[in-house]
Amino acid sequence: MSVEWFFKLKEIDSLSKMRISYLSALREQEDRLSKLFDRRQERVLQTIMLKQTHSSLQQNLFDLEQKLKTASEQKQHLLDRGGDEKRIKAYAHDIEKLEEEGFILFESIENNSTELKDTKTFLEGLEKTISEIQSEVDADILEKKHEIQNLELRLKLLEEELPTQFQQTLKRAQSKKLAHGPFTRVDSGSCYFCRHKLSKNDEIEIDLQQQLKICVQCDRIFLPYGS
Repeated sequence: MSVEWFFKLKEIDSLSKMRISYLSALREQEDRLSKLFDRRQERVLQTIMLKQTHSSLQQNLFDLEQKLKTASEQKQHLLDRGGDEKRIKAYAHDIEKLEEEGFILFESIENNSTELKDTKTFLEGLEKTISEIQSEVDADILEKKHEIQNLELRLKLLEEELPTQFQQTLKRAQSKKLAHGPFTRVDSGSCYFCRHKLSKNDEIEIDLQQQLKICVQCDRIFLPYGS
């Protein structure tokens, strides 16, 4: 077998690893923005819920004030008429209870308003952060996509230059979608990745005679040392 083809396989291995590295960096940049968008969406939903809670609390306060007004008028009406003392006391008790509920409602509204304000402030800061990094990230993503396209073109051309047997063997190995790629080496008499033990004859054929061989256990292609 020609040493030239193994040099091309080694270059394919190197370019493939570069492509994987670029894809990983690309995903990191995309995730960087995606996480910020997710956080923004969470805060937007939180803001909507806080506004709904605020409206509900305001309505409850309005209803309570109406009840308090009615109870106060009824109490005053009885006092003006010199009415039943027991009923007057009952109204006084209701008024006291309603005032306590009103105080709790006021506190809830105040806390809700503070939380709503904090959420809006956080959103404003987050929007500023997204605005600041988006152009930077978009430019980096565009650059990495361009590099990936160049690598894929170079890989395609290299694969097309290989003889038929090499092409077929490479395609079979690539179809396995093996972790760390379709290539391996002899390491201390074994496959570097799966540690399958090789015969001395296999080692000679791979490293000295530079014959095209695959690992019978993990299906990776052996790259001879020196190629």
